[in-house]
Amino acid sequence: MIAEQLNKSNILINPKSKNRWELISEMLNSLVKNASLKKEDVDAVQKALFEREKSMSTGIGKGVAIPHCTTDKVDRVILALAICKNGIDFDAIDGLPVNIAVLLLVPQNKLSQHIKTLANIAKLMNNETLRERLIKTKNAETIINLIKEAEESVKR
Repeated sequence: MIAEQLNKSNILINPKSKNRWELISEMLNSLVKNASLKKEDVDAVQKALFEREKSMSTGIGKGVAIPHCTTDKVDRVILALAICKNGIDFDAIDGLPVNIAVLLLVPQNKLSQHIKTLANIAKLMNNETLRERLIKTKNAETIINLIKEAEESVKR
C-alpha cells in the first residue's frame, strides 16, 4: 500500500524546483529533514537516481514521474511525493510536464519489491480522477487520504 508508506512530512506541495534534477534533490532533502534518509547518504542516493534518470526519463506520462532506484543506503521502502501545480519538464514519454512526482527508494536486495511498488504506483497514478484531485489538494493529510481511498477502490 502506497498510502501506508507515505509520511506527511515527505510530501512537497508546490516545491521551488524549476527542473527534474532540482526536484529530485529537493525531495531527497525533505527525506533528510524528516530522518528518512541520512545526510551522509544523500550524495550516493542522488547519484543513483540521476544515473537512472539519464539512462531513461522516469516521466511515465499523464503528468506523472517516478524517479526511483535501489540502494544499500536504505533498509526499507521510502517514498516522497511532490505536487507541482505548474508542472516540471521531466522529458516524459508523452512530452507533457510533470505535476506529480513519486520518488521511490528501495533496499538494494529487494528487486521484486522494487518492481511491485513501481507497478502499484504506476497503476494508481493511471487514475485520472485521483491525479486531478491530488493536483488541487493543498495539504499532505488529504493527499494521503485520497491515495488510501484510491487504493481501497482498486482492491474492491
